[in-house]
Amino acid sequence: MNATSAADSDLEMRATRQTEVELFSLAGHDGYLREVNEAFARLLGRTLAEINGRSLLELVHPQDIPHIVAGLAALEAGAAEMLLENRFLLRDGSSVYLQWVARPLPGTDLWWAAGRDTTEFHRLLAQGIDMRARLELAIGQANAAMWELDVRQGRFTWEAQAAEVLGVPADAVPQTADALARAVHPEDATALLTALTHLSDTGTFEVGLRVGADAQLRYLSLRGKVLDRDGRGRPIRAVGLILDVTPEKAMEEQMLRMVMSDALTGVPNRRAFDQALRTESRRCTRGLEPLSVVMVDIDNFKGFNDSFGHLVGDAALVAVARALTGAVQRAGDTVARFGGEEFAAVLPGVDEVGALAVAARLVEAVRTVRVRQAPDWNLSVSVGSASWDSNGAKIKPVDLLDRADRALYAAKAAGKDRAVAYKHPDL
Repeated sequence: MNATSAADSDLEMRATRQTEVELFSLAGHDGYLREVNEAFARLLGRTLAEINGRSLLELVHPQDIPHIVAGLAALEAGAAEMLLENRFLLRDGSSVYLQWVARPLPGTDLWWAAGRDTTEFHRLLAQGIDMRARLELAIGQANAAMWELDVRQGRFTWEAQAAEVLGVPADAVPQTADALARAVHPEDATALLTALTHLSDTGTFEVGLRVGADAQLRYLSLRGKVLDRDGRGRPIRAVGLILDVTPEKAMEEQMLRMVMSDALTGVPNRRAFDQALRTESRRCTRGLEPLSVVMVDIDNFKGFNDSFGHLVGDAALVAVARALTGAVQRAGDTVARFGGEEFAAVLPGVDEVGALAVAARLVEAVRTVRVRQAPDWNLSVSVGSASWDSNGAKIKPVDLLDRADRALYAAKAAGKDRAVAYKHPDL
């Protein structure tokens, strides 16, 4: 696809991000922001150009920097997710509270975050306002319940709605911190107890919890603040909310799919392909399994675009993507749009013979594709495959990809509409 169509696809993804999430950012482990959406920039009173490429820590309230650094370090160390809340500085020197969930993109040095403005919630807590009607101004129509904690005794007092939020009978709502820890997912219990234990130091906290299982799994957010302390500064009473954030988690999952999917065809994008290749390369090396890569290029696609226009070209890309995906049938395989009219596949556990068979199947699958607006044009692809065998010397993923690309060009040179396996020059 030409540069205009690619730009259109990028604009479509960006527009979707604006409507699907309140706040969005993509950053690296170095802490520098790669991309934020316009809602994030507007909230901070800045332009996209002023934020993109800037260090996240330059925008965070100085008192919250240690908290953010610890969260980013946890992501880099392998944490699957971090739930954070901190203040961001506005242009005029004031600040806003943002709650955000950050997740790494495995196999890359990037992480993404989706979040929302929670300033109003913190303002109400700071004023000691505990009227539910006022708090609803901060949380909207979320399924939530208020709570109060006697810190010394470790006992909760819940609002009646807590039973619904927790998914338990009214007489089974946990009354102590330990009982609440037993009611949530075992992996979340430690984080909950740690947050409550460190109330003296933090003063505020938010922790993500899971309840239920399988199709009934729900995500909750327990957030609160110390309101009263004794003469030695030790917390006496804390108040807060427990919210059902399952819809937001679904939105975050959708956001992750968007980040890793091609906006036009719906198949995984280059970023997802690179991740899959790195992940499977490590796994296959450890397990002494073969690994193959297949590169696919639509033949004469520039001529197709010139003849029928880019909208019809987009329809052809979608049809080819569907055919390729249907021809690679194993759940563990990844078929991705590599860029333009190129596609690629990662085939873990597949040796050279098997990879060439898959490549030939892809060629056959595309031969049957017909585009309604161009019924007389016979689409075809050239395919190159390359494989690493566990008995051979270790090979880097980038080298395996390069070999598949060389085989692809060999298929082009041999007349197109065919599959060619990479052959080492020494053989």
